[in-house]
Amino acid sequence: MKNRVSGNSLMQRGILLLRRVAAGAAFRVSIAAVAFIALTVVAFAQSKDDNLNNILKKMEEAEKRIYTLKADYTQTIFFESTKGKQEVSGSLFLRKPGSIYINQRTPQEQRIYIDGKNITIYIPENRQAVIDNWKNFIDRDFAPAVIINFGSSWREIKRTNTISFGGENEKYIIIKVNPMENKGWNIKIYVSKGTMYPGKAVIESDGVRGEIVFKSYTLNPALDKNMFKFNASGIEVIKLN
Repeated sequence: MKNRVSGNSLMQRGILLLRRVAAGAAFRVSIAAVAFIALTVVAFAQSKDDNLNNILKKMEEAEKRIYTLKADYTQTIFFESTKGKQEVSGSLFLRKPGSIYINQRTPQEQRIYIDGKNITIYIPENRQAVIDNWKNFIDRDFAPAVIINFGSSWREIKRTNTISFGGENEKYIIIKVNPMENKGWNIKIYVSKGTMYPGKAVIESDGVRGEIVFKSYTLNPALDKNMFKFNASGIEVIKLN
């Protein structure tokens, strides 16, 4: 059953449903961060900072070897207002040129499908899915958009954000993304010196802090292309315009 939502009031209802289905800020931080870790190895902009330039070139070279990817992840989300935290875990699957499937197992099973045009959020327990235009999702939740789709939209992102070298330690090189105007969020990507792949990230947004760590990367596994397609048979689908 498909319903098309339009108009300001219906849009607001749909957005509220999206937020409820997605478990609010925890979802926005968790899903966005997970997808971006896989995609940050895709091409970055040229920078006046030679050090950053060299780092990004090495990441580009590492990215050229990736056609498909599987990564298991854990994420701890801290809520400043309540001093509480939530543990999230799951697996991410990437298939170039831009298909992503995320299977979040805990604390609630969620399946997220991204095809470059739309994002579909499905919770099996509710038999309900929300589909949003990818651009609309980016416009509403810019921090998650930076995280999820940085590799293919960095030119647009760089117009309103600063990408900079954030330092390094024995294991990681740090890349920072900061908005030029909206100061409500920031991202730090920790790139492994050994592989030049992102190993972890810290995302801070509106009183929510997410720390994500990848337990493993499997490069170029054989992935069925059908796993990236959402099957809406027998599911209530709500479309946001």
